[in-house]
Order: sequence, then structure tokens, then C-alpha cells
Amino acid sequence: MPLYWTFDSNLRTVDVVAEGEVTLADAMAFFDATETAATLAYKQLIDGSRGRAAMTAEELMAIVVRIRSQHDMSAMGALAVVVTREQAHQFARLLGAAAVADRPLKVFDELRLARRWLDAQAPVQP
Repeated sequence: MPLYWTFDSNLRTVDVVAEGEVTLADAMAFFDATETAATLAYKQLIDGSRGRAAMTAEELMAIVVRIRSQHDMSAMGALAVVVTREQAHQFARLLGAAAVADRPLKVFDELRLARRWLDAQAPVQP
């Protein structure tokens, strides 16, 4: 699986790394895991800089729908996303769907800066 994630219940963080081609099934497995583990309010760092979406436009829309459905389940933690400039354009719809939630969100092109920003964000109570 090209998505790897770690939940840290002490720090209330979720770290996600994408490597290679990410499919709809990979993304949905991640969403299932975050919902099952009740980590939606955790701070999330998604490093997609080494990943590529292997999805159709319809599949990307299914992800948008899933992201928006999560907003009704819990308060959402801060989200830092690391992508290349090309990826930022490609994932604009997904980032827009994530931004609808009442939470801090910022896109970075460098992992170190994303981690520093995310660490400075206040935790959210679920």
C-alpha cells in the first residue's frame, strides 16, 4: 500500500506518507482507519510529495465527498499538507474540500516547515 500512517494518541497526531501511486482504495482505507481510531480531531500531517494520485476525476470526487462527510463526525484537527507545486494544482479540489472544515489548514512544499507549523497549532477537543 502506498499510504503509510501513524497515529500517536499521546501527542494526538496523525502522520501520513504517500509513496508511489495512490488509488481510491488506498485513500478510503486511510479514511476508514482514522474514523475507526477516532483520530479526526488529531493534528494531521500529510506528506504527499512522493505520491501520485492514480484516480479518475470521479474517484477524486468520491474522496471530496468522503472528506466532507467527516466534517459532520467530529471536530477536525489542524492539517498540514506537503506537496510539490504541481501536486498542489492537481489536488486543489481535495484541499478545498478539506478547507471547508473549521480547522487550520496550510499547504507546504517542505516537510520541516509543515511540521513546525503543525506543532504550533492548538489541539482540538473531539
